Amino acid sequence: MLQTIRDKFTGWIAIVFIVLISMTLVISFGNMDQTPLQDDVVITVNDEEITLFEFQEEFSNKLVEFQDLLGDDVPEVLEKSIKESAAEDLIIRRLLLDYLLERGYRVSPEYVAELIRTNETFLLGGEFNIENYKAILASQGVTIDQFENDLRLQLEINQLRRGFIETAFITNAEFTQFIELQMQERTGQLLTVDSSRFMDQVVIDPSEVNDYYQNNLDLFQSNEEVDVEYLEISIEDVAQQVEFTSDDLKEYYENNLDRFVTNEERKSSHILVAIDEDTTDEQAAELIGEIQLKLEIETFEDLAKQYSDDPGSATQGGDLGWAETGLFVPEFESALFSMNVGEVSTPVKTDFGYHLIRMDDVKTGQQQSFDEIEYELELEYSRQLAEEELFVLADQMADLTLQSYNELASVADKMNLELNALDAFSRSGSTFLHQDLEMVNILFSPGSIELGENTPLFQIGDSVIVARAKSHRMPATREFSSVQSDIESFLMSDRAMSLANDYAEGLRSQESLNFADLAAEEGIKSEDFQILRNSTNYPRGLTEAIFSMHKDHMDQEIVVFSELNNVYLAKVSSVSSGNLSFFSDQERSDAKSDLSQQYGSEDLNGLAQSLRENAEVFIEPGLYEGLFDL
Repeated sequence: MLQTIRDKFTGWIAIVFIVLISMTLVISFGNMDQTPLQDDVVITVNDEEITLFEFQEEFSNKLVEFQDLLGDDVPEVLEKSIKESAAEDLIIRRLLLDYLLERGYRVSPEYVAELIRTNETFLLGGEFNIENYKAILASQGVTIDQFENDLRLQLEINQLRRGFIETAFITNAEFTQFIELQMQERTGQLLTVDSSRFMDQVVIDPSEVNDYYQNNLDLFQSNEEVDVEYLEISIEDVAQQVEFTSDDLKEYYENNLDRFVTNEERKSSHILVAIDEDTTDEQAAELIGEIQLKLEIETFEDLAKQYSDDPGSATQGGDLGWAETGLFVPEFESALFSMNVGEVSTPVKTDFGYHLIRMDDVKTGQQQSFDEIEYELELEYSRQLAEEELFVLADQMADLTLQSYNELASVADKMNLELNALDAFSRSGSTFLHQDLEMVNILFSPGSIELGENTPLFQIGDSVIVARAKSHRMPATREFSSVQSDIESFLMSDRAMSLANDYAEGLRSQESLNFADLAAEEGIKSEDFQILRNSTNYPRGLTEAIFSMHKDHMDQEIVVFSELNNVYLAKVSSVSSGNLSFFSDQERSDAKSDLSQQYGSEDLNGLAQSLRENAEVFIEPGLYEGLFDL
């Protein structure tokens, strides 16, 4: 419902979200007025053109990703790199689409139609409505052919990627090596030196502060900003005001009985003979057959304890507990959910080896009573009513903001809403309004800046928003007095960090270094560490530095790594390889899937790089230097 509201009242939509393997596809369209400059061609790829508008959209999306990592203000030194990355992504995408066309990759019209028919954007009352579909596309200035063609092309790119992943061949030796490396554990001692302990040794001359300011004026530019006022209607606020009776709720329950049924669960046990570097497929098949024969004279539990290679269940007599569909690999699940209670399967082969499965018990799906789920029903029903009411309120807001044109105070009065303010709003930032790039673009458009026009309605999260710019300020160099203390703090921290690094390098050069003895000094901490490659307990760079040490030289080497205000020294004392036998069936399946995707991605990246190296590409001079910034 909220998506329908936004589709009806804004000129920009993100229509289709399709989650793909390691790839999120977002198709967005806009009928926003573009300046002639935005129509300019800034990149050509084998004679195909990419406009400034396409480049700016790609750059803006990447900028948001960096803002999530670094905060609102991305350093200007990174901006050129982000622009270069945006351009390369557009080039690679265009080359892949050409490759797909030449190689005959195709997605059937039936599959595209099914995706569209089941997309919530185009549903009315839970059913696909062709007129609603046409109206939504028409309101965005997008033809049906254009939309469906763009969707088909994106699906074909995913088809290519999936092909690489599914054909990635992984030997048992490769998989074992992958586990040994990826789940390798290293232990040792870590010394952390806080650079603040050197602050009292730092003296900054006032002239240094002024020199830094004069030599780096580009770092002290204010952002272009607007002061924004906006109105918001959230579904949570509306939900608190909707009213319904107990009879209404019971009627809703009765009309949706089929939705309130628990899933069937099955209790099972299994015996696994794994196929690995020590056991071939033929040997595993022979052994599982012998175990099957022994079931005539021995118990399933005893045989599981004696023979099963699944460490998680073997000691429990093979017991896997209760599970519903979707928790086991397909071959295992298919066998289990076709069996009767007490039945033992014939050998079932999966990626892990051969299984004997016993179905121990079953819990059929049960109708949930009204009393059991009354609270959940209230939440669901109130939200449904709130969505319907929100649509009505959004319709009213759209009409009023259109009539008021360039002010929102009268709309706030008529709808009894609070008029909110958001001052010093820049093109890049992390406020909730920055979640929608089109909203940002409109607030900085000529109509907004010069005339104070109200924006269309936007859906952001679970709220409907309309906004306008009250005032506008161009970028300017900040006064020295306003940044002087910040520069001084930066220079002092930088100098202290340099002293900390010198201190750490001095320690590393010592022939005999005892971390524990140093821990008594102020600003120094010593600790033992136990770390995996994917650990998050320590800075990522430190983890990579520790695992970069060759295990044959680790008794002679000390790693030094700096981040933020700390310098780390690490000594590794032991290395333990990952052990495949410690993993359950599901963990092995997940790991194999991860490795397949890694191999497939490497193959796809290799293809993309080859296409790039052999393509004729022209990038407009000055594209990365700000000459095309609007």
